[in-house]
Amino acid sequence: MHQNRPRFTRIVAAVLALSTTHLAMAQTQSDLHRDAATRNVGNDAFMMKYARAFYCNLPDNNNAIVIAARATNSVRIPLTQIFDNVWYVGSRYVGQYMIKTDTGIVQVDAGNNAAEMQNYNYPALQSLGVSASYPLKAVLLTHGHGDHDGGAMYLRDNFNPQFFLGSGDLGSGKPYSPTPIDSTDLSMRQLSIGGMPITVLPTPGHTPGSTSAVLTVKDGGKDVKVLINGGQSMTSSIPQVAQYLDSIERTYAMAKATHVDGVMTPHVYWDGSQIMLDDVNARGRTSPSQFIYGHETVLRQLAVARECSAAWLTKLDATAVLPVWRVNTIAFLGGNPTPNKVAAKLQNGWGALASQKVSFSVPETGASCTATTNADGVASCDIHPLRPHKDKVTASFAGATSAGFVDLPAETTALACSNGNCKTN
Repeated sequence: MHQNRPRFTRIVAAVLALSTTHLAMAQTQSDLHRDAATRNVGNDAFMMKYARAFYCNLPDNNNAIVIAARATNSVRIPLTQIFDNVWYVGSRYVGQYMIKTDTGIVQVDAGNNAAEMQNYNYPALQSLGVSASYPLKAVLLTHGHGDHDGGAMYLRDNFNPQFFLGSGDLGSGKPYSPTPIDSTDLSMRQLSIGGMPITVLPTPGHTPGSTSAVLTVKDGGKDVKVLINGGQSMTSSIPQVAQYLDSIERTYAMAKATHVDGVMTPHVYWDGSQIMLDDVNARGRTSPSQFIYGHETVLRQLAVARECSAAWLTKLDATAVLPVWRVNTIAFLGGNPTPNKVAAKLQNGWGALASQKVSFSVPETGASCTATTNADGVASCDIHPLRPHKDKVTASFAGATSAGFVDLPAETTALACSNGNCKTN
């Protein structure tokens, strides 16, 4: 019996492998992308509970969570400071951000209606010092839906700020006479909005005029870049969902290029920002702020959003075939390079990445080398000697594209240490 066990084990393994292959073949494109969205979450339970669930609500056939969130539109969150110069005012469903500048206030979105602006935003602006000499200078509208611009006329009549709105949402005109942002020009560019430099990116799909943005705010006295997503939910129109998918991909590229570290989402339920607001109100702002998620986390969330939108598009159009985006991580073995060992592992939710090039560099000395990952995803490089506690080593993977996958870039930097964990005796 025992002598036959190895052969039996091989047969079972072969059957399981064959079953797995057939299962993969049986999966629809939509299933593959939903699975990818889950794998790309990694070990982030918060992202799984919020961003993954809400971005994928339609392909998951779980739109009930969005409907439930809309019921919280009347549940207010107190005026809450989230950065040195930024405050949130709104409900547990949707809200606005007020940004103090040297010369006045810039607001993101304009609420549901005039009553909301009068009862909540007007007192909030007063508490932030709005006056004839310190005005509400401008309002950037993420898009033209009524829960984002419903209070615009009240603001125009009482404060007369300049409004900015994607031209795709102008339709037959908006009574508050916004300055159009050309929605047909899909490139990112910098605008002066109320004297504040803001990078804008037309991101049609949620609406034709949806506009995303990156702006610099202050957190603990430091400049940090934050992302404002122009629109979260998708329609059931194949052309509009295709636009949405393209917009998410371009938003990822913008967030990566501008090195975004934080988020300011108008629909605070979508990514769990409402929980962050609760935390600020319960125990105060942390350092860094609760709204600083970290660059890699922001990119991971956008990759999840991309896979959810791909899952919805391929569910609506069963003929569509799209490559899967995979979030990769790279980490030094042992946590840090040592004077005699520089090795890093490249992997993702599918496992280790073999036969991929990893570059290592030391800015302090200019030393560099490139190695190829082995079957375990490990790349080792001869970049010795390193000076412990002085030299930092950066390991980077440029990304790769194959027929079925887009492997996203990954990078990490760590200080060289004599014992690998940077502890000094």
